[in-house]
Amino acid sequence: ITIPDAEEVSLNRNSSISTAVNSGADAEKAGNIDLKTRSLILSNGSQITASTSGKGDAGQIQIQEAQQVDLNRNSSISTAVNTGAEGNGGNVDIETKSLSLDQSSTIEASTAGNGNAGSITIPDAEEVSLNRNSSISTAVNSGADAEKAGNIDLKTRSLILSNGSQITASTSGKGDAGQIQIQEAQQVDLNRNSSISTAVNTGAEGNGGNVDIETKSLSLDQSSTIEASTAGNGNAGSITIPDAEEVSLNRNSSISTAVNTGAVGDGGNIDLKTRSLILSNESEITSSTAGDGNAGNITLQAKQVTIQGDSQVSATTTSGGKGGNIEIIEANRFEATDGGNVRTTTEGTNQAGDITLEVRDDITLAGTGSGLFANTTSGSSGDGGNIFVDPRTFTIRDGAKIAVDSQGQGKGGNIEIQAGTLTLNNQAELSAETASTQGGNITLTIDEFLFLRRESKISTTAGTAQAGGDGGNITIDAPFILGIRQENSDITANAFEGKGGNINITTKGIIGLEFREKLTPLSDITASSEFGLDGTVNINAPQIDPSRGLSELPTDVIDVSQLIEKNLCAAGEGSEFIATGRGGLPISPNETLSPNATWDDWRITEQPQTRIRKRRSRSRQHQLQTNQPQTSNPKPKQIVEAQGWVIGANGEVILTAHPVIVTPKGTWLHQVDCPMLHQTFK
Repeated sequence: ITIPDAEEVSLNRNSSISTAVNSGADAEKAGNIDLKTRSLILSNGSQITASTSGKGDAGQIQIQEAQQVDLNRNSSISTAVNTGAEGNGGNVDIETKSLSLDQSSTIEASTAGNGNAGSITIPDAEEVSLNRNSSISTAVNSGADAEKAGNIDLKTRSLILSNGSQITASTSGKGDAGQIQIQEAQQVDLNRNSSISTAVNTGAEGNGGNVDIETKSLSLDQSSTIEASTAGNGNAGSITIPDAEEVSLNRNSSISTAVNTGAVGDGGNIDLKTRSLILSNESEITSSTAGDGNAGNITLQAKQVTIQGDSQVSATTTSGGKGGNIEIIEANRFEATDGGNVRTTTEGTNQAGDITLEVRDDITLAGTGSGLFANTTSGSSGDGGNIFVDPRTFTIRDGAKIAVDSQGQGKGGNIEIQAGTLTLNNQAELSAETASTQGGNITLTIDEFLFLRRESKISTTAGTAQAGGDGGNITIDAPFILGIRQENSDITANAFEGKGGNINITTKGIIGLEFREKLTPLSDITASSEFGLDGTVNINAPQIDPSRGLSELPTDVIDVSQLIEKNLCAAGEGSEFIATGRGGLPISPNETLSPNATWDDWRITEQPQTRIRKRRSRSRQHQLQTNQPQTSNPKPKQIVEAQGWVIGANGEVILTAHPVIVTPKGTWLHQVDCPMLHQTFK
């Protein structure tokens, strides 16, 4: 059937365009349907279909150069290999700028016979919108014997699924489910119980298809899901979101891979790369196994990760399968608050998965229920997983925890933290505790300080159910370990019936915490056992010599006479001392300060004299000149030090420029390098 160049094709009230290989027919294939139109509208149960019920392939459906394709009220476009048929289903290709499905309308390619289902391709749309339980699907139905279901390939700028709408590729018979690929989207929004999924259903034999979503923005809201699962005999598919700007999950929405009860096969992996990942209001990214197979791994590569409001990233095993690992890598910042958590758990016989957080800058865990957990549950026999974290700044507060606890028969896991700073505040915990088995180990390598506040604790205690098990070991390497003595923050490696663990601390100083034999209401470091041997506590502090780097001071008293220059002439040609006045200081301590720098002449004179102060130069001392007349003697060219003195007729002391023979003062007064002056000064 060909409609080569129509402006509009409209089918209403159960109308149809179809080609078929009917039951009992033996044909090579049914005919194709080719429509070339600007507008295609199907309403009220109308159909375009190509099918086979006999021997022969179903035909192809091709819609070209449409601006608009609308399906509403249970209308459909489909290709099918029906029950008992032998042949492959045809493909559906829809070339349109806008595709809209509403009110349970469908685009489908399926097989229930002996042959593969066809594929669905939408190659270059501006917008694809599915609303009110509408769907795009490929399927291998129950009873089919096929190699695989067809793929779904959508290339669109905007994909919106609302109100229970679906894009799905599944197998319920013999054959693999198809792949779902969404390319070059700017926006993919799922809301109100909508989903994108691939599935191996109960009784099926085949692997699930992968889901690849290439978009800048992915938003899931109100219980919407992206899922790849297996409940049959086959592996679940993987989910990949390769290069998004933002991924947001809100209000019970999820991205998940699962091996369901009764399945035989491994769960698929989840790989997500985005600049920003936000999980809110009980949303989750999860990988699980409840069947005979391992859970898939989860790898999140995001610059900013926020998990809040009881949301989680989890990998769980409830059977003999191994739990998946969780890696959050290349992040700058990670926050889990208000019950947000990252969790690997085993409820079965195999080990819980490991958690790795490679965060360059900050990690914050805050609020009861928030944290990182690699635990085992009561009744399980598998070991707890391991946790590795390496941020620059790590803060755990307000009841948040990192735990590798074992409540079953398995051993607790290990915690390893490498950080610049680590702060535990307000009942925060690092825990590798066990109910009745060997406690896990905790290793902390801190560049700056470890700070414990307000009943926080680091514990590898074993036998919390008052049973056996040795306490795990705690190794801390930090320059400083800080706490508040009265706040009951503890570092413990205790046991009940088993041996206490070992605590090894390398630090420059511990403030606020002390080693004690038993736990007390104070901040303690303990490695005791209630009924077994106590563990050991080793604190390795570097031996610092407090005198290292100090200079030895002289013990001899200084001979001040050696500081006086005996040759005043030589001293005059060296350094000088210039007195410029008191600088505003009072003469007596009882006087007030003066703002003026003053000069006080303390000489005793016979009569008041007029003084003139003259600064000759910065390198010469002040000299005083009086208004007395000059003497008749010529002014000496050079002033020399006094060499002697005599008593004048009136009892005054007269200094002389040469030694006085009658009262010699010793040869040290005569310096050969000072010229003699015969002039005396009165």
